[in-house]
Amino acid sequence: MLKIRLSVLFNRLNVIFVVTYFINPPDLMQELISSSSKKAVGLSNSIIHNKFLSLLSVGIWKYNFITHELIIDDSLLEMIGYDSNVLETDQADTINDMLQFVHPRDKELFDFLNLPFSEYIPNNRCFEFRMLDHEKKWIWVENHCEVISHTKDNKPEWLVGYAQNINEKKNKELLSSKYEELLNKTNEVASIGTWEVNLATNKVNWSNVTKKIHGLDNDYEPELETGIHFYKEGFHRDKLTALFTKCATEGVGFDAELIIVTVDKIEKWIRAIGVPVMEKGVCTRVYGVFQDIDEKTRAIQNLANTEKKFRKTFDFAGVGMALVGMDTKWLRVNDSLCNMLGYTKEGFLKLRYPDFTHPEDLENDEILLGEALAGNLDGYEIEKRFIHKNGSVIWTILTVAVVKDDEGVPLHFVSQINDITSIKKSEKKVTDLLEVTKDQNDRLLNFAHIVSHNLRSHTGNLQMLSNLMQIDLPEVTENELFPLLKSAITQLSETVQNLNEVAVLNTKTEINLVNLNLSYYIKNAISNINSLIIDSSVTIINNINDTLIVSAIPAYLDSILLNFFTNAIKYKSLDRPPVITINAVQKEDFIVLHIEDNGLGINLQAHGKKLFGMYKTFHRHKDARGLGLFITKNQIEAMGGNVTVESEVDKGTTFYISLQKEKTDG
Repeated sequence: MLKIRLSVLFNRLNVIFVVTYFINPPDLMQELISSSSKKAVGLSNSIIHNKFLSLLSVGIWKYNFITHELIIDDSLLEMIGYDSNVLETDQADTINDMLQFVHPRDKELFDFLNLPFSEYIPNNRCFEFRMLDHEKKWIWVENHCEVISHTKDNKPEWLVGYAQNINEKKNKELLSSKYEELLNKTNEVASIGTWEVNLATNKVNWSNVTKKIHGLDNDYEPELETGIHFYKEGFHRDKLTALFTKCATEGVGFDAELIIVTVDKIEKWIRAIGVPVMEKGVCTRVYGVFQDIDEKTRAIQNLANTEKKFRKTFDFAGVGMALVGMDTKWLRVNDSLCNMLGYTKEGFLKLRYPDFTHPEDLENDEILLGEALAGNLDGYEIEKRFIHKNGSVIWTILTVAVVKDDEGVPLHFVSQINDITSIKKSEKKVTDLLEVTKDQNDRLLNFAHIVSHNLRSHTGNLQMLSNLMQIDLPEVTENELFPLLKSAITQLSETVQNLNEVAVLNTKTEINLVNLNLSYYIKNAISNINSLIIDSSVTIINNINDTLIVSAIPAYLDSILLNFFTNAIKYKSLDRPPVITINAVQKEDFIVLHIEDNGLGINLQAHGKKLFGMYKTFHRHKDARGLGLFITKNQIEAMGGNVTVESEVDKGTTFYISLQKEKTDG
């Protein structure tokens, strides 16, 4: 009697049907064990057996641990596209014959076939490996094998197995794994995570990216309530709560941009998308996407704020502002520009800039505009005249900037127009005034020359006449008025001489400057007053470096040094030995000469403003005329320098004389 038994085995998504039956006696396994040929008996030769194995892409094999005999069913060869002639039964090394079809990296999976009997071999084995098919392609195979008999000493004897072609399933798994890995990496790069809430169990799942956005570790276990509390308290938390509740109760999905507060107390903009899963009209779970959009959102907000600030600056600026198209048409203007030129905004937008540009300024403006359009200029600034609607001329400073796209293509111009008409009018007044002043100064200078020349002639005549009277009429000299007359003539002569020096001084310019060794001129000045120095017991400390070169007029430099040195000696203190210390430092484009004494000093609070005035004296010295410092200051300034002073009564005085540095040919 034929008995048939069906066993159904489920492995993942594949269903493998294994049919075993017993022909009374023996059964299938016994036939496979007892068969010594390559062909299995009984079911192996049956049409049902072959068809069944072919449909399942299954191949059968068995192996004897004692004899090392390997029996391979034709179904196994057919599974990889070969026929039964591929293997010869009389080959001794049949295991290696089979292994030639196995991928090199997978051959070690079959090492257990050669294990010593003393080692433990599990009754069941299942593993995946790759085999080479007839098209020389590697296909994935899943192998199941089982030890079904043992020797008398309980060592494994027969091993029976079946191999199934799982290439399609495996490739799908690998492809799915690659897609999943790619998706995870994409989500991580894009800061996109996932989340899910099971409403039946209140179980919450977050992806690692979602946890990372919250600032959490991968092992964090989220809960529904704590998850909601990450949202910023107030509007954002209330908004998310309302959206999620509506999604869970009414099945309405949501997509919102909100703020969360991370574990590190950092506020972050996120995008939360929720999708309901409905079963029989009831939402059973909600899943969605969670994305970090903080950088993008803040950039958009900053851009919006910047645009808002620009719009306000543009519209309410106190200067004229305009956007000008590449065709020189006005795109947008502000009120200040309209008021400046007398047009309404509507009137402006109908015109081009040449329509109210002064004809004499149009060519220069068009040249610069062409350079900007050609990409040679990013902007320019010029003085330009516009014509007011009433016909008057408006002087302006025009500043133009080119706005380009990401590829450097000009889009439009931003123009800023400053009205300088009042400044121009003031400049003209100043220019006219300077011309008048120059003319008056020239006349005064000529007058000074004429007066000094004529007075010098007259004073010379008076001196000559007084001398002749003294010789020819000696009795006149006995008159008490004659000495007074003689003194008056002498003083007049000195005054005329001083006026002449000042007049000559004002005619000098920097054209006369030459490079002079400062140390040489100081030593020369000291030498010229050596007798005065010895007579007054003055100590001079000269710290001037021999390499210092100044740009000056030789006669002026001699006069300046002699004047300051003799003044320091003239106004020495009687309470202490006089000391004059000379130093110099370089400061930017000047050599600053320091002449310091320990003399009487000057009350600068009382006399500072008139210190360098003409005929101003501050000590009762018999030789003080009040002209030396006046002439010295004018000489220094005529050479492009300046002089300042520090002084303390009964402590001493220091003069700081700034002279121009050495001039180079460049």
